[in-house]
Amino acid sequence: MIKPLTSLRFVFAFMVFMSHYILFDKETNPFLHHIFYEGYVGVSFFFVLSGFILAYVYQQSFKENKVSKRFFYVARLARIYPLHILTMLIWVYMRKDHPLNEPYITNFISNIFLVQSFYPTEEIRFNAASWSLSTEMFFYLLFPFLIAWFTTMKHRFLVVFTAISVLVLLLCPILSGSKNEEWFLYSFPPVRLLDFILGILFYNICQTNKVKNLVKSISPTLLELLVIALFLVFYTSAYFIPQVYRHSLWYWIPVGLFISGFYLQAGKIAKFLSNDTFVWLGEISFAFYLFHEIVIWYTDRALFLLGIDVDRPIIFMLGVTFTIIVSGFSLKYVEKPANRWVKQRFNKPIASTV
Repeated sequence: MIKPLTSLRFVFAFMVFMSHYILFDKETNPFLHHIFYEGYVGVSFFFVLSGFILAYVYQQSFKENKVSKRFFYVARLARIYPLHILTMLIWVYMRKDHPLNEPYITNFISNIFLVQSFYPTEEIRFNAASWSLSTEMFFYLLFPFLIAWFTTMKHRFLVVFTAISVLVLLLCPILSGSKNEEWFLYSFPPVRLLDFILGILFYNICQTNKVKNLVKSISPTLLELLVIALFLVFYTSAYFIPQVYRHSLWYWIPVGLFISGFYLQAGKIAKFLSNDTFVWLGEISFAFYLFHEIVIWYTDRALFLLGIDVDRPIIFMLGVTFTIIVSGFSLKYVEKPANRWVKQRFNKPIASTV
């Protein structure tokens, strides 16, 4: 476990929460509205981090044939599928009055098989946050093949990645303002695969001697402060950047450097983030992400039924608090037991658990 990066998962899950419960009106407080809205960068962080961490854990093992694709796929399914199904069924209950029409059934099936992010729709999405799991599952399916390609034909891999990235960049002004702009640039798995690959590349850059020697010449704490400052500069200045570039591309470099900086675990900020409490918050971040909209919905519903009128900041704080509590129970009583059961049921003892 890379403790600082685990802890930071909660920070970015909280930012996603911010983007879904904005406390400031766009017309009266445009910049503060932007600060909350832009929290969706948390998704970019998770996609890049996913590629980075999977390369860290599995790249050498795949290269040396110490782990099988079956083992990898079962581990990934065990990680995300049980909680996905649970939160999806909760949303089915929440929206039990929705007519059982064709879009509902189609989206229900696509959610079960985690393919919902492959097509745009304005119909019910159930737990909307799970679209990113659909995209992540696409990454997982391709990861063993991407790693094999990268380790055997690195230069060709980099050329193809660069060419596709440039193509997406050129498509941005064409897609700007179109009906499917957000879906294609923000959700469509083949496009967001670039974020995932970027994570793999940043991990491998961190392993080069030039980077290791450079890092040795810089104060680790100073390096952490620099990557934080760079991220904040990009985050705040995004206010002046067209939305079409901010779905993903704008944050590639700051997010990649941010993750790389804390991967070293050497500075004072990294040591602070390695505190057990912060690590625990990072461990519940997956549940926090999947449960947060459910908790907000039930919090609003409960206050309405009780006839209690409170300000949005109070609902925001209640939502964060309740989501942390629910996520803690989820980690202990759902995620960990389900993860063990799936691995024991579907995996053969062919490699040590990682």
